[in-house]
Amino acid sequence: MPRVRQHVNPLKSDLLEIADVPRIVPGAGQPLEVELGAAEAHFLIDRAGAEPEALFVGVEIRRELVEATNADCARRGLRNVRLVFANISVDLPRLFAPGSVRRFFLNFPDPWFKSRQHKRRVINPELVAELARALQPGGELYVMTDIFALALDAMAALETSPAYASASGAWTFARHNPYGAKSRRERQCEQEGAPIWRLLYRRVDSAV
Repeated sequence: MPRVRQHVNPLKSDLLEIADVPRIVPGAGQPLEVELGAAEAHFLIDRAGAEPEALFVGVEIRRELVEATNADCARRGLRNVRLVFANISVDLPRLFAPGSVRRFFLNFPDPWFKSRQHKRRVINPELVAELARALQPGGELYVMTDIFALALDAMAALETSPAYASASGAWTFARHNPYGAKSRRERQCEQEGAPIWRLLYRRVDSAV
């Protein structure tokens, strides 16, 4: 795997106008699961092993990481895992048709700690609304972070949206990861004994 940047500003002008963003169209009846900010796709690769009939797509803003990870998946014969180079902040409407996604995963997004950088955080009411558009009725949105303030911000955005209901109860974190898949950061947190804050929300069928 080549050396890649750890943090990328999604508001850079060249990343707001990516020209070759594809439309993701799964096969007939094929479930689609999407990780936002997939990095090396460890989480998706685990999911693909558990559900080989589904399509697993990672959205990643670092082109070099997309290319290296896709090449690695090809070498391993993982035909149902792919990464796409796109910007979560602006490109989701181009990527996914309404109601086409069974699950979204957002694992350990960049915290952007400094106050002046908070506008770069991806979890906000606009993203929450866009994910609701792309999710199937009853579809799931799962978020993990080791930053408590970020977890609270994500929970506030989801609890105040009429499009979602918490699987754990209102204003309540999920107790565990229910998917049998782990990202690199999740494994690292577990090894270090660091807390992980988890949120699991479902798309409400009757939401307006």
